[in-house]
Amino acid sequence: MRVAPLAVALLALSAAAFAQVHVVLPDTSQTTTFQANVSEQADVTVPATVTFSVTDVSVDTDSAAQTVTASNIVLVDGNALRISLQANAANFTAPAGGATTWAASDVSWNAATFSNGTGASGTLSSAAYTQVATTNANAASTTANDLTFTLASRLVDRAGQHTLVATWRFESL
Repeated sequence: MRVAPLAVALLALSAAAFAQVHVVLPDTSQTTTFQANVSEQADVTVPATVTFSVTDVSVDTDSAAQTVTASNIVLVDGNALRISLQANAANFTAPAGGATTWAASDVSWNAATFSNGTGASGTLSSAAYTQVATTNANAASTTANDLTFTLASRLVDRAGQHTLVATWRFESL
């Protein structure tokens, strides 16, 4: 059966008008609910580069104190923010000609003092994220200014810049 275009238009109008109500003016009986669906989120700042100035490969070398910040944290009520770190590779990349360099697991860090949270000491891994800190439940922000990374002693075979990239993860618990 073929439906005429006018009948389709009338059907569309009747479907759209299902909420239509006749009111006597003036009227304040009609309401509209507004909803804002907010995703969990935070503004974060992490060090772009952590430098180890290695002057003696036979001893551990500490980085300068690093700052990690999460602000404007918006989570589901009662949740906390966990901050973790994972190496993107199992080993540093050695400079040209180098064959021996550091493993990701040669990098560790202290249990830094986080405002509104607790720092956790850890060792970098390329296999999994390792916790750096967890905020208190419902914390609006957290900052640590004393996160220090340590590069373990290792007899490498080339001077120059050895590099490794790591990825931060911020997640709600």
